[in-house]
Amino acid sequence: MSSRLREMAAGLGIPGAAEVQVCGATAGNEAYDYWHFLSNAHKDIFHTSIITAEAALTGNRNDVLLLTPENHTLAALLTWDLNMTHLVGMYPPHVLNMRARLGHSVTLDPMVLVTGYGCLFKNIYTMYGAANATDLTGWEIQGNRNSFERWHLILQASEPADVATFKLLYLNEGDIGEGLEHYFNHCTLSSESIVMTDGEMIKMNGTPRLTFEDCSLIMRSDAADPMFIDGTAGDGEGFIIFKNCVIHNLGTSLTYGIGSTGIAAGTDYILVGDTSFGGCDDVIAGADEAKVWAPARVGATEDAYHGLSMVIDQAG
Repeated sequence: MSSRLREMAAGLGIPGAAEVQVCGATAGNEAYDYWHFLSNAHKDIFHTSIITAEAALTGNRNDVLLLTPENHTLAALLTWDLNMTHLVGMYPPHVLNMRARLGHSVTLDPMVLVTGYGCLFKNIYTMYGAANATDLTGWEIQGNRNSFERWHLILQASEPADVATFKLLYLNEGDIGEGLEHYFNHCTLSSESIVMTDGEMIKMNGTPRLTFEDCSLIMRSDAADPMFIDGTAGDGEGFIIFKNCVIHNLGTSLTYGIGSTGIAAGTDYILVGDTSFGGCDDVIAGADEAKVWAPARVGATEDAYHGLSMVIDQAG
């Protein structure tokens, strides 16, 4: 590993970062050309395919793959299956449309499958969905205890979100059976320029132990059916924390922001700080209101405060 890469590893915020490698996509791009030259095109350091690059990492030692700030287009499923390996975009702190971008040129369901645990995904922008009804899952996370920081996942076609089984992010315990213990910080899930007619932004399957901090879930719906988050029948007892999160629908008002499917007797949604829901009739169905906890506000009665944001309308 070059001394320049070692310097970068020290500033990634990953304690004990081991080997650092680079993936570039297009010769002629300034970042590609720079890192291609610096690495002397060494095949163990510089890669031109993210799938090949991931396979070159070594699991369980905090290897890092840096993604150059350009388009990286997948023509096949990307499976991130190495524990404690990390994908970091070469881009400054941001929450939208980072230049280290993932897209796809073929139908993929899912587009990215994470089966490794203890992985970090940072400064990455993913554009998912084509004009078809078969791109139904953006990222699927099966491995446990993963972290997402300044990670943006966007829907870029309306046809997939016209299907009830569509899910932009699928947190799926599946056969691994380790629970859903993930952390999202300054992340954005969005469809503000593409309408959703059905499906969910986030679908859970398993035992949730999730924390979303300073995140934004932004939707534009043309029907009342989509939801921001929902579970699966048989989900285990856990918690979902939203801390200082903006959860807002810009289109047709949703019936519910949170679905009640599979919500276990011992599972709570905990809205902390300035978290609020907008653009939905109710946060959750009346029968499950006791599952959503939010801080009391000065001057608000229990009936009045229900987690919904308000449109300010004060006569001056």
